[in-house]
Amino acid sequence: MPKATRNDAPTFLNERQTIQTFVTTTLVIMALLSCSMARLGTMVDDIPREVNGWVANPEVRQYEGKTLYKYIDGGAELYLAYGFHKAYVHTYTKPGEPDIIMDIYDMSTPEDAFGVFTAEREGDDIGIGTGSEYEGGLLRFSKGRFFVSIMTHEEKRQSRKAVLSLARAVANAIQPIGERPKLLLLLPDRGLIERSIRYFHDHNILSLNYYVSDENILHLGSHTEAVLARYSAEGKPYLLLIHYPSVKHAKAAFRSFLHAYMPDAVEPGIVQTENGTWTAVGIYSTFVAVVFEAPSDGWARSILEALCTKLGEKR
Repeated sequence: MPKATRNDAPTFLNERQTIQTFVTTTLVIMALLSCSMARLGTMVDDIPREVNGWVANPEVRQYEGKTLYKYIDGGAELYLAYGFHKAYVHTYTKPGEPDIIMDIYDMSTPEDAFGVFTAEREGDDIGIGTGSEYEGGLLRFSKGRFFVSIMTHEEKRQSRKAVLSLARAVANAIQPIGERPKLLLLLPDRGLIERSIRYFHDHNILSLNYYVSDENILHLGSHTEAVLARYSAEGKPYLLLIHYPSVKHAKAAFRSFLHAYMPDAVEPGIVQTENGTWTAVGIYSTFVAVVFEAPSDGWARSILEALCTKLGEKR
């Protein structure tokens, strides 16, 4: 084996430096990936393992995409209509007390997480996340891209306290906060019943809350966003506001609604229905608005005028 000379030394050092650089770079990349995975797993790993004496079962059930049918057969369609990604199911137990079940749904976007929350909302907000309610042992809220449902089968004073404590702890762990859909900001404020708001994309979700037609005459779909709300006027009329991706799409939906829903209207865009209430429709650039069950034609026109003001347009 020949002895290394001075001329060989630089080559040897360069090889060693190259190896050291490779090792250091690899360690840095692994550390970054580890941090990234920790952030991705936060909603599974950082939730409380114990709350008010209730201890979490170490087994966390997970469902992705259409495997959600295995968990809530008959109810999965609702979540899938809002872009459902993944669900984590946690069980908390305490001797002599009812179990607490917590479902965390990753809905991909804050808007769709809020939409799922509104789909079955009935109560007033209790100040958790971007939308929340509690009724009879069931607490529901949305924050960021997550919708969370926490339930105890038997509501007791202690289990209620535990459910609320768990909800607040999980809500605090969710970052970033996210925002409500901006479409909600366009709803006229006067008389708006906050708990009646429904945010969605799909024709079937509209039908769950207000039946318009068997057919998708308003051309709703993943390319649209819509909000339905009720107002405190006589009969609690509805306002449906839909945002389309283009003026062309909005015009097509507007014409479709006129043709299918009010073909015999004496005045374009407004008609009195068989039950004596009024329906009115308006189009504003990429938006279409429909008023259902208005107590008078004047009220229907006034709510559309108020919406027009919100949109910053002149009719």
